[in-house]
Amino acid sequence: MADRINYYDVLGVSRNASQSEIKNAYRRLAKERHPDHAGGSEKEFSLLQEAHAVLSDPNRRRQHDESLDLAHAADQLASLDLNFGSLDDEVSQKRRERESRGGAGGPSLGERLRNRFRRRREPEYDVREGSRERSRSREPQRRARWYEPHELDPEPVTWKTGALSFLGAFVAFIVVGQIGRWAVGIDLPPGPATWAVAFAPFMPILYSLVGLVAAYLAYRSAGWAGIALVFVAVLVVGGSGGPTGLVQFATVGMIVLLAVIYLGTRRNRAAWRDRR
Repeated sequence: MADRINYYDVLGVSRNASQSEIKNAYRRLAKERHPDHAGGSEKEFSLLQEAHAVLSDPNRRRQHDESLDLAHAADQLASLDLNFGSLDDEVSQKRRERESRGGAGGPSLGERLRNRFRRRREPEYDVREGSRERSRSREPQRRARWYEPHELDPEPVTWKTGALSFLGAFVAFIVVGQIGRWAVGIDLPPGPATWAVAFAPFMPILYSLVGLVAAYLAYRSAGWAGIALVFVAVLVVGGSGGPTGLVQFATVGMIVLLAVIYLGTRRNRAAWRDRR
C-alpha cells in the first residue's frame, strides 16, 4: 500500500471525515502550500488539489476507498504468501530454485495484484507528470446546481460580502415593505399606486419569497453569516415602521432555506453511509 497515494493522509483527515472537515482541511493547507506562499510547493499544492477534487466527489471518493481497500488486501495476501513460504520448507526450496533460474516461476500473487493495481491507477494521477497532463486525465469536479444549496461551497464571510448581503437584503425589504404598506392602505398615494391594494391577500407569500431569495443569495456569497445578516436586515426594516407580517413571513422563507439545506445534507450523509 506504500505505492498508493492516500488522499486522506494528504489532507490530514480520517476516512470518515465529513465534507465540511475536508473543505476546512483543504483551505487551511492550500494557504500553506500555495506556490506563491513562503515555503509552498507546486508539487504539493497540485497533490492537495487532486486530493480535494477526489474526496469532494462522492463517487470518486467511493472509488478511492475501494482502491485503498484493494491495495491493503494485496499487501495482506503478499504477507500471507511470504509467511506460508517460510513455513513450508519444500515450497521455499522450490521458490529459491526458480529464482536462481531467473524467476521462471513468475511473480507471487501479492506482486501480481500490486502490479495490476498500479497499472489501473497510473492514468488517474502521476505526481511526476506536469499539471497540464494531470488536468487532461482528471475528471471534472461536480458543481452544485442552483436548487441544491446544501452542495454549495460559499467562501468565508468578508467585509465586502457581508456588507453586500446586508445592504441587498435591506433594500429588498424596504421595497417589499413599502408595497405592503400601500396594500393595506397606509401612505397610499393617489394614482397608479392604487394597484397595490389588489395584492393585499398575497403579501405574506411575497414576504416569504423575498426572505427566501435574499437568504439564498446571501448564503451563496457569505455562508451562514450571510443568512444571519439578512435576518438582522428584516428586523431593522420591520422595527422601523414596516408592515405587519413582514418579519414573520420573511423569517418563514429563511427557515424554508435552512430546512432544504439540512434535509439535503442529511440525505447525502445517509447515501454515503449506505455505500460504505
